[in-house]
Amino acid sequence: MTGVAWVDGALVPRAEARVSIDDFAVRYGAACFETMLARNGRVFRLGAHLDRIEGGLRAMRVAPPLCADLERAVVETLAANGLSEASVRLTVTAGHGHVPDLRAASAPLVIVTVDALPPRPASPRLLVVATRIDARRALAAAKSAQFLPYLLARVEAREAGFDDAVLLNHDGAVVEAATANLFIVRNDGIETPRIEDGPLPGVTRAALIEVARGLGVTVAERRIDLGDLALAEAVLLTSSVAGVVVAASLLVREDGPHGHLDWHTREPVPPLVGSMIEAYGTLVRVETDIV
Repeated sequence: MTGVAWVDGALVPRAEARVSIDDFAVRYGAACFETMLARNGRVFRLGAHLDRIEGGLRAMRVAPPLCADLERAVVETLAANGLSEASVRLTVTAGHGHVPDLRAASAPLVIVTVDALPPRPASPRLLVVATRIDARRALAAAKSAQFLPYLLARVEAREAGFDDAVLLNHDGAVVEAATANLFIVRNDGIETPRIEDGPLPGVTRAALIEVARGLGVTVAERRIDLGDLALAEAVLLTSSVAGVVVAASLLVREDGPHGHLDWHTREPVPPLVGSMIEAYGTLVRVETDIV
C-alpha cells in the first residue's frame, strides 16, 4: 500500500484517509470506480476510463465531477506517491446523505489511491462458477461498487483450488472472468462475448480488439456458450493492470450438455496470441511514452 491518497479535493496520508459513514457508497453501494494502469508516470487511456466513470455516474443520476478535475486528482496522486509504474484506482461516490434518495445526496466524493504493480500473474486455472451475472442489470456498462457477485465468484473458484472464476449469465452464455474480460482464440481469429450478454466494456478489451484488427486478425463479438470453450485453442483474459494473460486451463463441473468440461490451453499456443500480446505492449508503451 502506497502512502498518499486523494480524498475530497486534497492529498492526505492514506492511513489517515476517512470517508463518512453516511456516504452513499457505504450506505447503498452507490459509487463507480476505475482501476487503471500507469506506465512512465502516465495512465494508459485515462480518457477512456474517465468517459466510462462519467457514463456510470450519469446512469446513477449523479452529476459527475469535471473530467479535468478527475484527471488532476489522478495525476497529482500518482506523482505524490513517487511511482512511475503503478495501479491507480479512482472512485467517485454519489455523495452522502441520510435518506435513500440520490437527489438528496451531497456533491460526489472523489477518492484516488495508488499501488505498486503486482507481479505479472502466471497463467491462471479457471473454474466456471455457479454465480450468475444479470445481463440486464442496472449500470451494466459501468464498474460500480455493487461488486459482490464478482467477489463471491472469485471466492468460489479459489476455495475449489482455482485461480479465477468464469461467470455465465442467466441464459447460460459466457460473460467474463471475475476481474477480466474473456476472449477465445480459434480458426486464426478471436471471439469475445457481446456486450448485450453482460460483460463490462473493458478498456483493455477494446485495446486488444484494436490491435488484433490492426494485425489483420478476425474479431467476432458474439454469444459464446460453454461448448465454444471446448473448441478454443487458447483462452485470454484482459484487464487494465494485468494486460493480456493466457489461461492455463478451464473446468466446467455443472451437469448439462457441456458439463464436466476439462479444457487445457493447446500447445503450442497459436502464434497470433504472441503477436497480439506484443502489439498490445507496444501500444501501451507508445501511448504512455514521455514526449
